[in-house]
Amino acid sequence: MSSPPAGTSAIPLPRAAHLPIGGGIVLAGIGNEMRHDDGAGPVVVARAAQLAPGHAGGPFAALETSLSEPLDLLGYWDGADLAIVVDAVRSGAVPGTVTLTWFEDGALTLRRAGRRRPSTHGLGVADVYCLAHELGLAPRRAALVGVEGQDFSHGEGLSEPVDCGAGKAATLVLELARAL
Repeated sequence: MSSPPAGTSAIPLPRAAHLPIGGGIVLAGIGNEMRHDDGAGPVVVARAAQLAPGHAGGPFAALETSLSEPLDLLGYWDGADLAIVVDAVRSGAVPGTVTLTWFEDGALTLRRAGRRRPSTHGLGVADVYCLAHELGLAPRRAALVGVEGQDFSHGEGLSEPVDCGAGKAATLVLELARAL
């Protein structure tokens, strides 16, 4: 087996875009691993895959560790019963804090209320969920697992509190998958 191209997942699972309706659970990590804590999403997805029963993706129909922006979710999560998205957030909470946000019709309220989003991206996961919903492409349910970041400067590796939070987030991801 050859190595995957740079910037792609090393776990050989099908892409969610090829899933039939009722296509199971997709897991996606958003972030840039060259910006310290911004890489929390990909790190959590990789840890969850390693902890998953039977490895090789465990309960996930598709797994992606290399999404750089929430907009990349379009086409990835289409047809999924549940999409679990992991991303670093900035909300002012203690670094390493893990949060869980469900997106259903409530995402529309959050976006329209004009509240400050905890995303480190210009277009957040809630915005992309709303867009996908309007286009008829949203997963049946979506969950954002956020890990509060501390250091978003250039460089590799998570800060200590975010690394600890990433472990907790990986456990939460597997609990969500088991609950489906």
